[in-house]
Order: sequence, then structure tokens, then C-alpha cells
Amino acid sequence: MDNERQQELIKKLTEKGAILPCPRCGNGNFSVIDGYGYQTLQDVPRGFVIGGKGIPTVITACNNCGFLAFHALGALEKLPEPEKPSPPPPEPPAK
Repeated sequence: MDNERQQELIKKLTEKGAILPCPRCGNGNFSVIDGYGYQTLQDVPRGFVIGGKGIPTVITACNNCGFLAFHALGALEKLPEPEKPSPPPPEPPAK
């Protein structure tokens, strides 16, 4: 994740009021983790399902105790644009 993207996410978190201190230690300083998370959703409470539904997230970490907070990119209006399907290959010339 580049610095510009991190700044966009920090701005959006601030606009949404996500500025309260850490719920574990009370520290007021957080960092945005360099990368994204993905919270997997499952239909069953046992085992671990690979693939399937999930929620893309940005993760913040308390600079004091390391508490992690996951913020859904959709709620922050920062989901990436869906990939457009590739056009089909051109038809071979008629003979």
C-alpha cells in the first residue's frame, strides 16, 4: 500500500469518527498496517473454509499495545473497482 492510499484511509477513518483511543490501553496513537486484511465468512462454525465470501479490510494497530482494529473497506467507501472482464479474442479471418 503506498503512502497516498494510507493517507486516504486515515482521512476517511477520521471523517467517520474512528479517532477514539485504544479500547485496551487508552493510547491515542495508531498506525495503518501496510497491507489489507480479509475477514473470511463461513456458513458453519467449525473448521476453516478456504475461499468463498469475505470482507476486505484495512487494519489499524495501537502504537502502544498493538491492539488491532479491522475496518471494512466498503463502509469507508474505499473498495477497489471491480475488475472488468477481458474482451474475447478476435475471430480468426474468414477464408
